[in-house]
Amino acid sequence: MRKVNFRMLGLFAFIIFSWGLGWPVNKIGLDYMSPLWYTSFRMIVGTITMTALVAMMGKLKLPKREDFPLIIIIGLLQISLYMLLANIGLAYLPAGRSSLIAYTTPLWIMPITTIFLDEEAGWSRWLGFFLGFGGLILLLSPWDFDWSDRNTVIGTGMLLLASFTWALSILCARYMKWTKSPLELIPWQLLVGSVPVILFALVQEPVVTVTWNAPLILSLIYTGILVTGFSYWSGVVVNKELPSSVVSLGFLAVPVFSLLISAIFMHEVISVSTASAMALIILGLMCIVV
Repeated sequence: MRKVNFRMLGLFAFIIFSWGLGWPVNKIGLDYMSPLWYTSFRMIVGTITMTALVAMMGKLKLPKREDFPLIIIIGLLQISLYMLLANIGLAYLPAGRSSLIAYTTPLWIMPITTIFLDEEAGWSRWLGFFLGFGGLILLLSPWDFDWSDRNTVIGTGMLLLASFTWALSILCARYMKWTKSPLELIPWQLLVGSVPVILFALVQEPVVTVTWNAPLILSLIYTGILVTGFSYWSGVVVNKELPSSVVSLGFLAVPVFSLLISAIFMHEVISVSTASAMALIILGLMCIVV
């Protein structure tokens, strides 16, 4: 039996909870603001939050030249592109299904790391991969997609691209050289991720159309501080410390939790096939941690 790292387990639990709840909360915010500007505002909130936190801890320092590759790559791939593509896709599809498609990351990660990067994966992790893969395909049910529906095609395409950019960032975080801790670099990564999103929003939608109300403000606070700020930092930590295959498979718990939350609060239906798929994913997750 593998030794359990309770610190990483705690960070994983926090990520699963905050990101899983973040999808339906995000969906609520998108009812009152466009995807581009919603992403921009939550990026601003997250950047200010983490910069203030790191500054209060006395760890806010200008990055050095050797820090730039990790700042730019994670800032653009994991934060900027992923969040922008995910929010665009979320505007076209229900929250539960959106989270499922966005978390197809293991389908990219596991084969790449074991075949091309010589990352060890015993039989239990491969069993976990195939169980999770089967559960994910069952949840997505591509045979039930209405591919003639333009919204379905656009939303699915954006979310698949988001999952691929996240897969690349996981690999970079795992295999690139770190000269500072993830906490010291996260304010700069968020800043780099925020700038292109805000500029793109200014060009595409120079006039901001927004309905300010309590649900939108609370949505921005939650997704900005917890999802964009603390959870992105936690995600970078586990990406750096744990094998890429374990990280990507572990994140499959996020859409499972998101589906449960969406079913309870947004009345999205959990069918027999969906429940079966969730069980397969949970079994797959058990295989990679025991």
